[in-house]
Amino acid sequence: MTKSSDLRGAPNVDGPPAGYFLVVPPADDEEAKDAIDLAKIAATMRAHWKLLLCTTLVCGAIAAGVSLWMRNIYRAQAIIAPTAESNGPGGSMKSDLGGIAALAGIDLGASGGRKVEALATLQSAGFIRDFIVKYNLLPILYSERWDANANTWRKGKTPPTMEKAIKRFKGRRIVDENTKSGLVTVKFDWYSPELAAQWTNAMIDMVNDRMRAVDIRTAESSLEYLDKEMATANTVELRLAISQLIETQENNKMMANVQRDYAYHFIDRAVPPETKEGPLRTVISIGGAIVGFLLGTVIVVFRRRAANLPRAA
Repeated sequence: MTKSSDLRGAPNVDGPPAGYFLVVPPADDEEAKDAIDLAKIAATMRAHWKLLLCTTLVCGAIAAGVSLWMRNIYRAQAIIAPTAESNGPGGSMKSDLGGIAALAGIDLGASGGRKVEALATLQSAGFIRDFIVKYNLLPILYSERWDANANTWRKGKTPPTMEKAIKRFKGRRIVDENTKSGLVTVKFDWYSPELAAQWTNAMIDMVNDRMRAVDIRTAESSLEYLDKEMATANTVELRLAISQLIETQENNKMMANVQRDYAYHFIDRAVPPETKEGPLRTVISIGGAIVGFLLGTVIVVFRRRAANLPRAA
């Protein structure tokens, strides 16, 4: 009996190839050279450790020197709260005298208007400009351009504009309002801890003075208008309502003249800080050392690539 294996013919090795084939491209020598090999990189770094150490130490020393050259910055901080204000006339007076009160400059709306106005005043550029002018801060803000002995700007130094002075002042000041508690934190960074505290407190006092002066002028003009309306009022109810408005404006004027902390009162006045806010010299030095190490690494990599490039005959 013939086996099945004997019936099979021998494979045809002379015919065309059949089946599936996978073509594997030859390896590219250039790509193999460019492939990242961590072991080789580590070996290269170890071989050039002196260069890496040198760039790290030099850049770290430069950063440390620059940080030592920088002046200390101190941050003064004051916490203030809006001064409570009366709710004003009742709802019936709002409906009966809304037009007259508006003409007289009297706000019968919500009591939060003065709070918003005070915060907007504190943050406004116009307020900063007036503050700089009042305390003659340009020579202090730009002390590097100011000749204290000659009491004038140094030769060859352009006097700063008020716009630039406002930007520099705003860059040193932080105003943060806590919407939940209503407290406002005012911070100021400067080279002198005494000046930082003085300017922080002076800004709050100036806001109070400005808001007080505005309300006094408003009350006086309102009283003048209400007196004229009282003279022409022809009903008892109207005269009574105008009398209440006059009484309210008289009280407002009296409070403005008497109350010192008119818009804001201090929860915590700013005091000269004892510890500096900056510069962070340790962080600057470490950052410089890291930059130096990276610079050394770049130099090593470029040297390695330059050595592997084919030289021209």
